[in-house]
Parts: sequence; C-alpha cells; structure tokens
Amino acid sequence: MVFPAIHLSLNAQNYFKVVNFTKDDYQGGNQNWDISINGAGQVFVANNAGLLSMDGAGIRLHQLASKTIIRSVACIGDKVYTGSFEEFGYWKPNGQQTLEYQSLVTATVASQLKNDEIWKIVDHDKAVYFQSFGSIFCYRNDTITRLKVPGPVLFLLEASQRLFIQQINGALFEIIGDVLVHLDGSDIFSDTEIKAILPFGQDKFLIGTSSKGLYLYSNGHFEAWNNTLNDVFKTMKINHGEQISNAYAFGTLLNGVYLIDQNGTLVQHIHTGNGLQNNTILALKADMDGNLWIGMDKGFGYLWFDSPVEIYRDNAMSHGTVYTASLFRNELYIGTNQGIFYYQFNEKGGFTDKKLLPESQGQVWFIQEIDGQLYCGLNNGTFIIDQHMLKKVCDVSGGYNLKKIAANDGEHMIQSTYSALAVFRKDNQIWVKDHEMGGFMAPARFLESDFLGNLLLGHSISGLYLAQPAPDFDSLLKVSKLGPEQGLDFATNKVYKVDNRLIVPSGKQLFQWDAINNTFVEYQELEQQLEGFASATSIIQVTPDKYWLVKDNELGMFEIRFGTAKLLYRLIPEMYDLNLVENYENITALNDSLQLICLDEGFAILNLYRLHRIPEVNKAPSITRAYVWNNPEKHQSVTPESKSFSHQNNNFNVSFSTEEPVGRKKYFQFMLKGIDQNWSNLSSKTETSYNRLPPGNYSFLVRALTVKGMTTKASQVDFRIRMPWYLSVYAIMIEFILLVSLLILLNINYKRRRWRLSEKLLKQENERINHLKEQAEGEIIKLSNEKLQSEIAQKNLELAKNTMAILRKNELLINIKTELDSQKEELGYRLPARFYDSLSKLIDHGITSEHEWEMFDHLFDQAHENFFKRLKAEFPDLTASELRLCAYLKLNLASKEIAPLMNITIRGVEEKRYRLRKKLNLPSEQSLNDFIVGF
Repeated sequence: MVFPAIHLSLNAQNYFKVVNFTKDDYQGGNQNWDISINGAGQVFVANNAGLLSMDGAGIRLHQLASKTIIRSVACIGDKVYTGSFEEFGYWKPNGQQTLEYQSLVTATVASQLKNDEIWKIVDHDKAVYFQSFGSIFCYRNDTITRLKVPGPVLFLLEASQRLFIQQINGALFEIIGDVLVHLDGSDIFSDTEIKAILPFGQDKFLIGTSSKGLYLYSNGHFEAWNNTLNDVFKTMKINHGEQISNAYAFGTLLNGVYLIDQNGTLVQHIHTGNGLQNNTILALKADMDGNLWIGMDKGFGYLWFDSPVEIYRDNAMSHGTVYTASLFRNELYIGTNQGIFYYQFNEKGGFTDKKLLPESQGQVWFIQEIDGQLYCGLNNGTFIIDQHMLKKVCDVSGGYNLKKIAANDGEHMIQSTYSALAVFRKDNQIWVKDHEMGGFMAPARFLESDFLGNLLLGHSISGLYLAQPAPDFDSLLKVSKLGPEQGLDFATNKVYKVDNRLIVPSGKQLFQWDAINNTFVEYQELEQQLEGFASATSIIQVTPDKYWLVKDNELGMFEIRFGTAKLLYRLIPEMYDLNLVENYENITALNDSLQLICLDEGFAILNLYRLHRIPEVNKAPSITRAYVWNNPEKHQSVTPESKSFSHQNNNFNVSFSTEEPVGRKKYFQFMLKGIDQNWSNLSSKTETSYNRLPPGNYSFLVRALTVKGMTTKASQVDFRIRMPWYLSVYAIMIEFILLVSLLILLNINYKRRRWRLSEKLLKQENERINHLKEQAEGEIIKLSNEKLQSEIAQKNLELAKNTMAILRKNELLINIKTELDSQKEELGYRLPARFYDSLSKLIDHGITSEHEWEMFDHLFDQAHENFFKRLKAEFPDLTASELRLCAYLKLNLASKEIAPLMNITIRGVEEKRYRLRKKLNLPSEQSLNDFIVGF
C-alpha cells in the first residue's frame, strides 16, 4: 500500500534564541514593566517587587522602602532613575554591590503627584522627564518643575531627539522648550492610544497604535502604513515598539513580538509557540549588540539574534525522537522513531516544506549516503531512497548500520541487524544483500573492523565480541566475548573508529584496541589532548578527521589526525535548551558549516560559520567579591591589602562575573588550590563557597567558557587562614617545652607515686607482719593465759581441796575436842587430867598446824601470785592472822567456814572482819568480800 506524502508546516526558531527568566530565577514579581541598559551593559528591569539589576554576576532585587511596584526605569549617566506610586528618584551604587536610593519627591511634588504613578522616564535635552497620567515633571540642574499639560496624558515617547506625548482620547503633542505644542492632523488618534514612535529615516517617524495599526509621520502629515501586517497589529494590540538596526520590533498584548523590516515585511514572529513564556509584552529594549530584551506579563526574556543554533520543532504533528539525518541532493532527510521525513533546503539556509516519506513509518536507525546512493535502516529492513520512494536492498529486520570492510579481494559491505550480520555485494552500482554470515545470530548495534579484518561487535545487551570472518565472508570462524582478560573490566557495547584506531570509552578513560595482542590499552596519548573529554561516553564522526565527543552535559568538536587532537568548539546543550537522545546521541555534518543535532523532540542546526563569527570575550572573569567569615553578619573582604585572617574566619565566599552579554547563559569552572585537585564541572552559578577551611594558604581560581566553548584565562585571589595562636611556631615551641616539662613532672610524680606506693606496700607488709606477729603473740599470750588460767584453776582446785581437807580436819578435831571436853566434864577425875591434857594439846596442835598453813600459803601464792606481797605493801599493819583471814575471804569463804580454819568461833571471825575493815579503811557501804576478791 502506498501512502501519499503528508505536507506539514514547520516552525523553526531561525536566527534567534530566546532565553527566558522566570520569577523563580530573579526572585521577584511576575510583571516586568520597563527595561533599561547602562553603558556597562548592565540591565535594569522595573518589576512588581522592585528594581531588578542584572550583570555578569547574576540578578539582584532592590526594593523601595515602601516596597511598591516600580513602573519605569531609565539609565542616565551613572544613575538609574525609577518611577513608582507617588514616588520617583534615582539609584546609585554604594561600592558594596548594592544600590542606594535617593528620592526626588519634595513636599510640593508630593502634593502634585497624589494617587498617581510614574509610567515613563525620558532623558532629553540635558534634563530628565518623569511622566504620570496626570503630570510631567522636568528635573534639570537639581531643580524639579512641573510642565503644564492640557489634561490627562498617555505615554511620553522620544524619537530622533524629539519628545512626544498624547493626550488621553486626544491629539498628539510635541514638547518644545518644556511647552506642549499640538501637532496638526493628530486628532485622528483620539480614538486609540499611541504606544510607540520610532525613527523611520530622515525626519520621518513610524507610529504604533493600540488598535489602528501602524502610521507614518513626515513633514507634518500622518498616514496609515499600508502593509500586510497592519490588520494583524490592529487585532493583536501593539503595546510597545523598539528599533533594532534597520528593523522594528513591536510587542503586542495578545501575541508576542513581531519583527518587521523597513518594507513592512514580517521578518520573525516570536511567541509562546516558539520560545516566549508569555504573549503579553509590556516592554522592549535593544542592547548594544542588537539583541532584544522583552518584559512580559509573566517574566522577562532575552532575544539573541543570529544564534548559531536553530531548533526545529513541529507544532502541528510531532515527528518524535530524531535518531539520524542526511542532506542529500538539497533535501534534508531525518530518521525518527515514527518514520523518515524530508525537507527542502532553501537559499536562506533554512528547511521548509516538511513531508513524510511514504511507507517509512516506524523506527529509523540510520540514513547514510554511500557511493552516491542514500541508504536507510528501518525496523523492516534496509532500503535506498530513490525519488522519495523506498526500495528494499536487505530483508533482515533492524538495519543498524552499514560498514565498508577492506579485504584481500576488495571491499565488502557488512551490516549489523537485529538478528544477524548481512553481507552486501554491489549490483548495478547499488549495494544489496548477498547472504547472511553465520556464527553470530544476535543484535549488534555497533560494528567496526580492525586492520587485520577482525570485527568488533557491540551486542545490544551483553557487551563486545571479537569475530574473525572467513576469507569469503560466508561465516565467522571464531567469536569470543571480550572482557577483563582483554583489559575490558567495565560493561560496554560501544566501539568507535577514531583516526583509524578502534576506541572504546569507559566514561572515565578511552581504551584502544591492540589487534596484535588482542587486548585493550588506555589511550593516554590522546586523553592528554582532549581537555577533559577523556571521560566521553560517545564519539560521533562527522567528517574524516572531525569528531564530536559527548560527556555529561557537554559536546566537544575535535579535529583528530595522526594521533593529534585539537578542540575546535565546545557546546553546552543546556545553553541552547537542547535535549539529546540519551544513549543514542547523534550529530550529522550536513555540509562544511551546518551540523544537525538529533533531539528528543525535533532537531537543531548548528551553524559553525555563525558560531565562528560571534564576538568572543576571552578576558578572564572578574572576581567581584571575596570574603571570609565566621558570623554571616560579620565578614572580612579578601583584598590584596587584606588577605590573612584568623582561624575563626574559616568560611570563604566568592562571586564572579564575565563580560559576555548579560542575557546569554554563562558557564564557569573554579578550583580552590589547597582543597581541590581539579577544576570543577561547568556551572552557570556565579558564586560559590567553602566552609570550615583548615589553616593554610589558598588560591581561588575561576575561568569562564566563551561562546565558542573555549576556556578563558583564570582570575585568581589569594588568602591565608592563619594557624590558631596555640599552633604557631613559637606557641608550639613553648608547648613543646611545657610538654617536656610536663612529661618530666609526670615522670617524677610517677616515680614518687611508685616510691609512695612501695613505701605504702612495705608499710602494709610490715603491718601485716606485725599483725601476724601480734596475732602470734596474742595466740601465745592466749595460750599462756589459758595455760596460766588452767594452772590457776588447778592450783585453786588444789587450794580448795586443801582448804576443804583442813576445814574437815579442823571440824573433826574440834568436834573431837568438844566431845573430849564433854567427856571430861562427864567423867571428871575418871578421865585422867594427864590424858585429857595430852589429847587436848594434840588436838589443838592438829588444828593450828603450821605445816598445813605453809602448805596453804604455798598453794594460795601460786593461785594468786604476790597477793600477800601486794596486800602487805599497801597495808603493812596487817598481822599474820589478818592476812590469813584475807586469804580465806579471797577464796570467798563464809564466816562459818573460816572459823574452823582459824580455830575460833564465828563471832571471833566477825570481830576479826571488823578489825580488818578498819585497817583497810573501807567505807561502810563497801563490801569487805568484794574488796578482797577484787584486790
């Protein structure tokens, strides 16, 4: 089935690039009412939140004390004049990257500006004019005067050093000598609003109105400018106008910006469909390079004309992700995931008249001119494109690529596909499939050959393989997986031919294939020349000696010949809003100047000629501010005069800028020597910081990327974080001495403690020995005492026995004598006196036997050692009888027991006790027995 060609419209952002700034970028309000640029290229924007200033260091917001909306801004000399509600004045830099505001509103002016806003500020005739809807104020020679106006007025407009203003619902006036002069014939504008008056040749003006389109004014005559766009302008409502070289830009309320030439022909229409973030245009301002700043109802933007990158997208019907392209016979063919589209290449360098190639729907892998024919690989086979029709040359599904392979018998064409390797032969000047090569039945996205004729195949999933084809290419003699044994210790399926060498990127290094030794070795000689692109993940050949290397978010175009590499251009996709196809990055050289970049949605054309002729700022970036701090509110600036700081101020902040035009994205690399080993990744940030730096010497370096991708020279700022006082040389010496002294003292103390400990241990040992000795002596004493007590007890026992024996003997003798006396009395003379006397003496002698007493005394003295001596020593008057009584009392004998022992009566004993108490001087309350027992 044949599909008819489908005609679709094509939108191309030809010759310009829009850089949008949202409120998140500048941290202000949505609406941007006016724009002005000073002589240094700084851009100032009147914003809902205040005044935005923008330079190479970024965007800053400056607010009035009242925080009211700023409606107008004008850079005049070194001042930035602004107008707002009941207020106007100027801002001046204070030397600290901020602006200070000075009001010009006096009490008189305030009374004349009640409930009014300043909408326009114009520099004219050595004076500054401030216009509200009710008044015009002139600031000249530090004096403010109010011009007389016929009634409410619209916007103050200046063109060719002439000043105009329209009365609301009225005519147009020119201000001459601070007097409003009515312009004849201008009453035709009473039913519209004049929004722009622009120079249009000698003494001629182009007038833009809100609802009546464009008018020309010359020699006092007004006439409508009849052109094809006037009806558009009447509908879309012109709100602002700006001259750009020989062209004119008109911003509308409804449909963006229109750029026209002096003939009224549309040059370009910029709107939300091709770059703008909002279609309601509030302000326009051309910069010194002829580019355009646009203030919108939502954000603001920068229109970069003559951009080297043009993005082509289809608003009517997306052609999907672009994988490949080729410029063939003045037509551009692009292969996408939805089919093949082709365009006409016009004389202006643009591509128009997009069409879908019939029967090409589906995934397209390559489009390539080979030997004068255009080949393409699709899901359902490989074809040539002839007169916008597809002709199949290979029926194997998924033609990834076609490669010419040199062999002994001539050239062969081999193709990798979804399932096999196809060998082509030439038939009538067209390469067609001849046969499939056996031995490798798998998808191979990458295919290259080494100088020995071996094939390196990149399997879509499992990695790289080395295949040796048979001499006639009918099969593969050997297929082996390449891995760590061949020096490939990372996963990849990519292989590229660069300068006749097979290169495999790891994402960190580049490895070249050594066909002789069947191994991969790092290609250090090339890596050292690639300026950071040794970490490339993809390599794209666009000409025999030019290659694009892709890494992270960078593209580098190199010329590589005979082992020598030179960086020609570096491209940052983010700078141009380019989204390359991940893992399928591709760039095609259409001719010597144009390079087509395949994108996720659409494609981009890089014009190397335009890129080359863009003015390039090679000057090193400026370090606008550098300071160290400990407390964020108190910091110290780093300057040539002040660059040594306390260790407490160990946080470092630095800001930098470049002189590249403000609206373009800028990229920097920086490093802090002493901390960083390498340059940072490219970043669009214009400031950075390092925290908690250790003491030491530091050098901060920053370099910028030019519009062509080359690095500028580096700017440098040096500073030093001093050691803490306790880490200085002298402090360390003192601390060392103190440390040594401390160690000596500690050693002395240690020895002293050891001595004390030894002494303590010795003392404890002596005490232990003494304790043991005392214990032993105690035991000995105890044993001695126990023995003594035992002996005393034995003596007491013997004494008691002796005493009891004497007591019984004496009691017996007494009883016998008593009985003898009784018998004598009873018998009288019958008992002879001689016999009686002899018995009585014998009995008395038995009772008072000195021998028994001596024996008692001996036993008593053993039981109660020195008792008599002590008693006699203390009481020398005691008689022997009294000492004997004391002995009996010591034995705790009762009087009745003592009486027989002393051969006296109990009464006699009591009398003796009485006399003894007196000799012992005992008080009456003290017991005699207790005294003697305790003595």
